[in-house]
Amino acid sequence: MVLPLAFCAVNQVQAGPALGLDQLISIGLNENAYVMASREQVAAAKGDATTARAYPNPDVGGQLGRSKERNTLSPLTGQTYNITMAQPIEIPMVRSARIDAADEIVKATDANRQSFEDDTVARIKLAYYELLRRIAEASASEEDLALTQQIRDRIALRHQVGESPKFDLIRADTEMLNARKNMNAAKLRVEQAKANLRLAVGHPLPSGWQVQGSLPKSVKLPPIETLKAELLARNPILMKTEAEQRAAEYRLSMEKSMRLPKIALVAEREVDPTQQYSRGGVVMTIPLWDWRSGQISKAKAEASSTRHQLNAQRLSFAESLEATYQLYQIASNQVHVLETELLSQAAAAQRIAESAYRYGERGILEWLDAQRTYRAARNELISARFDLATVSVEIDRLRSISNAPSDPSLPTTPAGSSQLPDL
Repeated sequence: MVLPLAFCAVNQVQAGPALGLDQLISIGLNENAYVMASREQVAAAKGDATTARAYPNPDVGGQLGRSKERNTLSPLTGQTYNITMAQPIEIPMVRSARIDAADEIVKATDANRQSFEDDTVARIKLAYYELLRRIAEASASEEDLALTQQIRDRIALRHQVGESPKFDLIRADTEMLNARKNMNAAKLRVEQAKANLRLAVGHPLPSGWQVQGSLPKSVKLPPIETLKAELLARNPILMKTEAEQRAAEYRLSMEKSMRLPKIALVAEREVDPTQQYSRGGVVMTIPLWDWRSGQISKAKAEASSTRHQLNAQRLSFAESLEATYQLYQIASNQVHVLETELLSQAAAAQRIAESAYRYGERGILEWLDAQRTYRAARNELISARFDLATVSVEIDRLRSISNAPSDPSLPTTPAGSSQLPDL
């Protein structure tokens, strides 16, 4: 028996477009409002970096009035005015540290955007595979109901001719009711999974949409050491913390440099009815009382905090990757064993029990038990393939390739289809 690749619409509605995983990811990355907001935060950080590069504006001032000589027989009167301009001169070390810190904040913000997009893609993939799982389960439950209906009709016919007791018919009716209940529950889970996928995408999908694709039969991953190297080099959360650490170091350097005297060039021109003056000079702010000890202590603490946080994250992600890789190995082994051994044996046992019942060598209980065993093995295979897909999604998220297109040339390659082996 074969589990169909696609599952027809749960309710009889007009068929809509079939969306693949890449299409759903594209919609989520290009239309999701939260993703758009995270990208605008990067633009805002770039604006702050531009501000950090700006030179200080000069201060210009002036005064206007009247003057009159005193103690003279013929006093001169007239207007007086003066104009002053002060141009602050930045300390080069302060300016370069401020610019470098702003650039690192841009990198940190962009890494945070990448992390959010990776999480968004991972949620879409998980919801997509969850929907495929529920579709496969619903399709299997429909197949179970059809088979149970055939068994019930056959037993009812044998009961009418006196070849089967009433107990067998009652048991078959019970099994059919249970199969119908499971099918209805499976259909509801499909609708719930579709709602979760719409929520993960974060944008309305076309009316009557369906999904196309399949649960992976196998996933190829590089060795664990290669995955660790990729994680340390590309994980956006680590990149964000590294950028924040560098920014904190630059801020500490800036605070220390700001203890140096500040200089401003001053120019002045003054005119009265009898004379005019032009002056130039320098104004220096001497750090006599405030040596910025509080600001420097705060910057040191922030730099130390981000350094400890980075070390903790590296350890945490490495341990998480190892644990997830072990789950990947377990899931891969479960899929292999179920496909190559358990499912085929359960199907063979079901056929033997059916033949034995048909020839009167076994009762209805043995046949129904064999059928339930096959159903359990088939459902375990669907769950194992789903677990394998979710583990691969988590590993891709950790090494930040979650938004890569589904291409067979990629290191992580879902292979095969969601069809069960032909039995």
